[in-house]
This record gives sequence, structure tokens and C-alpha cells, in this order.
Amino acid sequence: MRTTRLKRSAAALAVLFAPGAYGAHPLNTEDTGVQGRGKWQLELNGERNQDHLDDETMRGAQAAAVLSYGITDSVDLQAGVTWQDIGPERGAGDAIAAVKWRFWEREPWSLGMRAGVTLPTGDEERGLGNGRTTWSGLLIGEYEGERWIFLSHLGYRRNHNAVGNRDSIREISGAVLYKPTEGLKLLIDATRTTNPDPASDQALRQVVVGFIWSLTKDMDLDAGIRRGNEAGMDKAVMAGVTLRW
Repeated sequence: MRTTRLKRSAAALAVLFAPGAYGAHPLNTEDTGVQGRGKWQLELNGERNQDHLDDETMRGAQAAAVLSYGITDSVDLQAGVTWQDIGPERGAGDAIAAVKWRFWEREPWSLGMRAGVTLPTGDEERGLGNGRTTWSGLLIGEYEGERWIFLSHLGYRRNHNAVGNRDSIREISGAVLYKPTEGLKLLIDATRTTNPDPASDQALRQVVVGFIWSLTKDMDLDAGIRRGNEAGMDKAVMAGVTLRW
């Protein structure tokens, strides 16, 4: 029974907090930014994390590669793969595919949408995936001033799964970024998500603090620390690199 709960918890957290699942790493909150017609972006990121369940400590790691391509000036296609290490089990997680649309813009404001699916490429028997295809949608708002950026999204995931988790997941997320220099963004991000465990009504809450450093217009480095409440993942240390061409 304990092993089953550990695997179920690992699968849920992997889907909800997979690196690169939503916003520009290390953010969870999505932004309205798109690449532009014919342009590419590759995000490579990962984390080391720790969580507790039934007086046991789960230590692990996650990594992701997410490729975006601008099919128009306002629409991106995205595809991603994930990898997980959850103690004795490690391997490929569920893959990600999405379309992102910035449908309204009047500087400094913009609105967007993102619709995506996860594909059951991870082994659910080993706690590496959901076992079924899920779909999700986000409504995104952004304000970008000279020094300050404010982001928010409202999200819903139809969390079809073969591991006994809740099928309906809702999320609200917001972030504030400050630009002390042209190439540096300091950030804080907070998220509230429905608990995927059907036996608990305690929401998962996560807070991220970190930075994004643009070495050039085509290369960013980032790092952050994520902390969670009792229902969420305890803590994670994250880092990534983003390339554009």
C-alpha cells in the first residue's frame, strides 16, 4: 500500500511540476510571449527535489527539453520530453505537446491562451507517468513595463490517469518580475493547484524565487528555488538554459 501511494504521489507531482510544463523556467506562471514567424526556441532545464510522504523522504530529479516554433507572429507550436528520477525508478516521463496564441496586445498589456496535452510515454507502473493522455488549457494575462512585469494565468487540466488520481485539476498562478538591469530579471512566483489526491482537499501551494539572466538576446540562463506546503512538493533547486535562433 505504501509503495502504491508513493508511486501515485510521484506520478501526480511529475505531471503537475514537470520542468518547462508552463512558463519560462524557473517560472510556473505562463507568459504571453511568442517566438514570431519562423523562429525557434529550445529550453533545457532540470531540478533536484525533495518531498515527504508517510514519514518517508522522496529525493529525486526531473529534467525537460521543450522546443517551440513560431508558425505565425502570434502562434507557437511546442513539443517537449521529460526525464525523471524518483528514488529507485528513473526514466522517460510523459511527453508534452501544446499550442500557444497571443490573441490580444495593447502595450503594456497582452492576453494569450495555451492548450496542451501530455502523452503517456512514461511508465505508470514505475510512477513515471499518468498512464493516459491528459489535456489542459490556460488563460494568460501579462503587463510588461520598463522595470516591472506582472504575469497571471488560470488553468484547467483534465487529468485522465491510470493511477487513481483526481481527474479534474484547477490552477491559479501569478508572478512578479523586476528588471534591475537590461539583461537581468528577478522573480517571485506563487501557484495554487487542486490536490490530485482524491483523499485530500488541501490545495497544493508552491512559491518560486529566482532569476533569468540574458547573456545575449538569443541565450538565457536561469535558476530558482521552489518551496511547497505540506500537500505540495517540499522543495526543489532548479536551473536551465534557453536558446533562440
